[in-house]
Amino acid sequence: MLQLIGREKFYLYFFFILTLLSFHNISLSTYFNDFFKIKKIVVINNFEKEVSERISESVNKFNGVNIFSIEANQIFEVLNNFNLISELKINKEYPSTLKIELKEAKIFAYFIENNRKYFLGDNGKKIQKNLNYENIPLIVGNIEIKSFLDLRKKLVLNDFNVEDFTKFYSYRSNRWDLVYKNKVTFKLPIDDLDSSLVLLKEIINNLNLEKVNIIDLRIKNNVILS
Repeated sequence: MLQLIGREKFYLYFFFILTLLSFHNISLSTYFNDFFKIKKIVVINNFEKEVSERISESVNKFNGVNIFSIEANQIFEVLNNFNLISELKINKEYPSTLKIELKEAKIFAYFIENNRKYFLGDNGKKIQKNLNYENIPLIVGNIEIKSFLDLRKKLVLNDFNVEDFTKFYSYRSNRWDLVYKNKVTFKLPIDDLDSSLVLLKEIINNLNLEKVNIIDLRIKNNVILS
């Protein structure tokens, strides 16, 4: 979101420039065009050096552009190609500096597609990069990013620690199997997922899972243990 300069400060700039031009007989339009051209772009991020440099190079195209004519969506379109970016904040620091603050996507899971490893970020994008993340689950099967993010949200809302799950098996029927702490498999139904997660939480809290391999909740009003 662009944060524009305060009105009082802008009027002070304007008054100063008018006074200066009256002394030197300089064209108002010419001076304004030069004075408000972007001369400095500051990109704040914690990405590795190579990615940071590529990001900086991509926004250098805005150097020399009038700062008033730059819209947030123009910068977003350029940076949208970097899947590691989760959030961005854009500030115009008048008269000629553009500051861009970037937040790295939080990694939720990984999956294999066409023999390549991808990571899934909280921005809903798949990230192909040599990243070293531990304790994140593997998604197996039909990869539907939105479906996984929806499921993860429901798990969090029902007080599950998502890091306790090691694998998520996704089926084309829009059904999920979850492997809990690399041991117990939870077979979830297609419909009424919220109620099933509430029931599942009760089972985990009240049942000794040492001798349980599968908890099947696919049939409504039935819990099958094996």
